[in-house]
Amino acid sequence: MKFALCILFLSAAASAAPASRLFAPADHDQIPVRLIARPTAAASLDRTPVQIAHTLDGAQALAAAPRPFVAQSREFWSEVGESELRAGMRITTTAPGALVRLSPQGGAGAALDPAGVLVRAQGRTQSAAEAASAIADARTLRSAGMAVPAGSLVFRLAPSAGSGEVEIAAPHAQGSYLVHVFEPDSAVVASLAADRDTVLVGDTLRLRVSLAGGAMMLASGLVTAPDGYSADLAFTRTADGAYEATFTPDATHRDGPQLWEAHAFTAARVGARSVLRDAKTAFAVSAPAARFDGTVTTRHDADLAIVLGIEAAGASRYQIAGVLYGTGADGALRPAALAQSAAWLEAGRGRIELRFDADTLAAAGVRAPFELRDLRLIDQADMGLLERRERALAIPQGRSD
Repeated sequence: MKFALCILFLSAAASAAPASRLFAPADHDQIPVRLIARPTAAASLDRTPVQIAHTLDGAQALAAAPRPFVAQSREFWSEVGESELRAGMRITTTAPGALVRLSPQGGAGAALDPAGVLVRAQGRTQSAAEAASAIADARTLRSAGMAVPAGSLVFRLAPSAGSGEVEIAAPHAQGSYLVHVFEPDSAVVASLAADRDTVLVGDTLRLRVSLAGGAMMLASGLVTAPDGYSADLAFTRTADGAYEATFTPDATHRDGPQLWEAHAFTAARVGARSVLRDAKTAFAVSAPAARFDGTVTTRHDADLAIVLGIEAAGASRYQIAGVLYGTGADGALRPAALAQSAAWLEAGRGRIELRFDADTLAAAGVRAPFELRDLRLIDQADMGLLERRERALAIPQGRSD
């Protein structure tokens, strides 16, 4: 009861302070344009409000905006049938020591014997057992913590096999196989990245695939959702030789906090050779169930309280987080503290308060003016990131020291 009364008192005090507005969003900020009311599992969430804050190391610079992950690939996958594998499938390697994995799609009954798999390279034909510097079956791989299908066989070509055209044949193959070729020492590297790590339903995600060590001739791809849905990606060539595609997710296949995946399949020319590279990356899709309405009030006595207005399309437990920058002894802004708060909000207009307590501010050694950065709004029903702003608010007022 005391905690609830305290929250009400502080909210009233904050409301009495002059109201302000959040900064206009930057181009790369994630801002919901329209809200989507959707059923969630929010009803079972704890409704107790929570506030925490802790000091940051002001000497450690923070990234101005999240940097999307760049996936790099020296590998490719190919599915082959028994007739092709029996006759021999050709692969092109660009460096000695390629790893080749053969995984039967029909289970362990189609497992291959290393002595019965043929490797034709450099004008010689050898069994995989003879041509490999290392070899492992599914049991060995699983004991090492690698999840592989039953009957899988992996071998690393010996340095004497060199690089270039290699033919893999399995005269006793049965059914289809997934062939995975990985070249750990290759200089031919495909890179795939999305322009952001999260995207809202209805917004457009841009994907870019580029290649080092060769000239990319074509690229194709697809995206897959957690529910099994997939859609093709139409890559087009850019002026610098890379390929780009766009994708706009809808709410139909958004299912909880699981990540979506983007896959790119490329073919490149390396000298006179045609080389394959496949890459994949992941991104999160969120349904915009709420957003900041732009209003904010602040109060700074011993503590610094920032009350943010939120518009919600549906009832849920919402979380906000922000990094406070303060003015140091040198007069420069530097990271001071991170605060997070969570509270239950009904559909409509509501408010949640970020609080930086006096002890946290004192430990950070900063004073006003302040600036609130990396402001985030999260729906705790599925931990979807609804809104993110690099720079949110300037707070010039403060207690005189």
